[in-house]
Amino acid sequence: MSAVPDSPEVLSALSEVIGCERIKINPAELEYFSQDYFRKGELTLAVVAPRNVDELSRLVATATAKGLAIFPRGGGYSYTDGYNPTQPGITLDLQEMDAILEINEGDMYVTVEPGCTWAKLNDALEPLNLRTPFWGPFSGFNATIGGSISQGSITWGASKYGVSSESVLDLAIVAADGKVVRTGASGQPGHSPFFRNYGPDLTGIFCSDCGALGIKAAITLRLVNRPARTLGLSFGFPSFEAGAEAACRVAREGIVADSFGVSSETAIAAAGKGSLADDLRSLWMVGKSGNGPIDGAVRMTRVAIAGRRFLNAAPFSFHFIIDGANRKMIEGQAQAVRAAIGISGTEIANTMPTMARADPFVPYDMLSFSGQRQLPPSTILPLTQAVPFHRAFKAAVGQREKQMKRHNMNVQPTLSTVGTNGFLYEPLIAWDDKPEEFHRRHTSDKVLEMASGREANMDARELAAEIRQIMIDLAFEHGGIHLQIGKVYPYLRERDENAVAILKDIKRRMDPEGLLNPGALGLSR
Repeated sequence: MSAVPDSPEVLSALSEVIGCERIKINPAELEYFSQDYFRKGELTLAVVAPRNVDELSRLVATATAKGLAIFPRGGGYSYTDGYNPTQPGITLDLQEMDAILEINEGDMYVTVEPGCTWAKLNDALEPLNLRTPFWGPFSGFNATIGGSISQGSITWGASKYGVSSESVLDLAIVAADGKVVRTGASGQPGHSPFFRNYGPDLTGIFCSDCGALGIKAAITLRLVNRPARTLGLSFGFPSFEAGAEAACRVAREGIVADSFGVSSETAIAAAGKGSLADDLRSLWMVGKSGNGPIDGAVRMTRVAIAGRRFLNAAPFSFHFIIDGANRKMIEGQAQAVRAAIGISGTEIANTMPTMARADPFVPYDMLSFSGQRQLPPSTILPLTQAVPFHRAFKAAVGQREKQMKRHNMNVQPTLSTVGTNGFLYEPLIAWDDKPEEFHRRHTSDKVLEMASGREANMDARELAAEIRQIMIDLAFEHGGIHLQIGKVYPYLRERDENAVAILKDIKRRMDPEGLLNPGALGLSR
């Protein structure tokens, strides 16, 4: 069954559930909610914003009964067509389902609604000296917990605790017919969502599914004590290869909480020019993040003295953050990191990790500091494949150098380690192009000014998509996998046919007509 945006029957049915004021059919809003970081999907028919699990359940059941597809959306920070419509349907704007439902300090878990941002959760847990093991991506100021668990994400805590889904204990999932499925310990009467593994792991099945198997209504995450002390370490390297191999040695030690590597070009671009007000705010946050007032003052002084000189300290740098309960633990871990780095790197000012951890969630511009459009595809590789993959990808990109110059396009890798066995490789593709509505709503006026006057550059977008596809194919050859699968990464590519059959059986059970984010994971029905 199909429908049109102004269909009285459809709008009437939806408004009976949440009221007309919770439904958007304004053309500008429909356009905005039908595009992501990189490109546009089909125009959504309507945007509906449920406020609780009851409204969510009824909306899903009502829409699917009308034959409409459901496209769930959180903070919107997808670049893989994660929520972009592929057929007539409605967009679920889950940002208003942002409540923190329970913080249980005794049993060490927290339950949130899917629209809660990582920054909001962090602010609520910090006074209690608690946090979740994985505690958000760089974009956590706006990125939602539901989106991160649905897509899979890394950054804060991932080098020690793994990807976002590894911190999840329990989920409440809405199926296509509106019924709610509870996956962990809460699936039995009177049981709290305090534990994940009681028999087959149903929770894991619904993580990183991009909403293809069900819509997340509540998410329970494990809690850990917030570390009493923290320290950043930075090292410069003469090449990517030297930095990557050193970072892999550090990863195998299993002692760092966070890690990230960048070229000097990427670091300079990320830092931007910076105003005095920006620098003073950053220094203040560095001071607040210190292990006491004296340590805070020392950190502020060191960062101020180092300034931005560290950006030019080496062609490539890797940065590590260590957490611990006391100074002795921190010092021991720092020695282990330095020993793993060995003579391959030179220790430099730890400005970058210190400032990053001091202010982990800041408003996130969707354009580069110079106003360029960006696309950050990524893969997680076995540690031993990081260098071979980089060499192959660099060679392939080099063959397109003339095409890239026409669009002022550049490709710079950003890196991280994930747990003790994964290496994230994320090449940031940037080019001159006109911002779309999505970028304008998520970028500061100062940065937007840098892009003013630029024309739409479809050739550059096609080239960026081509480079992304090269990366995807090379990742497959080198044993890589992907987070944020959406409708871009080839999840089903040559996958074990028996595993695919089981997955499709679950899809049919939860979504018989294939109306939950059709196309995500490569699934329809």
